[in-house]
Amino acid sequence: MTVRIPVSDDDIAREFRLRHLRGSAVDAVTNPALRICLANCAELRKKQKRTDQPTSDGKRLAAGDTE
Repeated sequence: MTVRIPVSDDDIAREFRLRHLRGSAVDAVTNPALRICLANCAELRKKQKRTDQPTSDGKRLAAGDTE
């Protein structure tokens, strides 16, 4: 089982705005069904953001290879 990335209320509200949903972001945080959906979307967005940024390798940094 994979480790789930923690998602805060701010992340859920941000996802609500990014998806251009109608209504209040507070409703998204308080509505359980909508909250679950937006939390999953926010978690996926965080995972994609993490994988887009390659992690640096100590040996490569020491060799001066930055590509």
